[in-house]
Amino acid sequence: MLMLNMRFTQPMIGIHTQLGKLEAHSTPAELHSEARLPRSNRHWTQPTVEIDQYPSRHAYGNDNHRDFAQKYGQQGFSDLAQTTSRWTQEAWDNVENSGKRGKKPVEQRYDSKLRQEIEQSKNWHIVTELIPDPVITFHPIEAVGEPDVGDVTVKIDTQAFAQTHFTPGQVETYMQQKANVDRWVTTGKYDIYA
Repeated sequence: MLMLNMRFTQPMIGIHTQLGKLEAHSTPAELHSEARLPRSNRHWTQPTVEIDQYPSRHAYGNDNHRDFAQKYGQQGFSDLAQTTSRWTQEAWDNVENSGKRGKKPVEQRYDSKLRQEIEQSKNWHIVTELIPDPVITFHPIEAVGEPDVGDVTVKIDTQAFAQTHFTPGQVETYMQQKANVDRWVTTGKYDIYA
């Protein structure tokens, strides 16, 4: 008797999976600092004495340029004007009277000036005044300068956000085993090992 043997193979679906992956890398923060050390910047000045002797020297007639110019500047202009006027008058007197009999204008002017000087010398007088003291200024010792409190500057280099990389997950399906039906015929008994 013929026996029909059958063997069934079920279909199998295979799945490959790859999980999604998120990578995050952060850069470590770097600290930089700059320091300026504090300093007192204070020091003492040396005592000084200033002696201004000009008032005393000025009383003796030793003038500086400014006082000399003030004192004699206008007087020079006035003397120049008087001398020019006097020389002009003397020149005209010489022109008009030099040729006349009995007139000697140059000698007469000289004698007149000599008499005036003799009269003035009789009226000389001496004025005594106190000589002013020199001006003495004393500067005492002083602490000067401003302290520097120093400075510390801190700078931190970092990134606000981490660097990320995302690898998406994957799912792959495939036919691992197809469905199959094998049939064969045996005589007298079933083939159980086939």
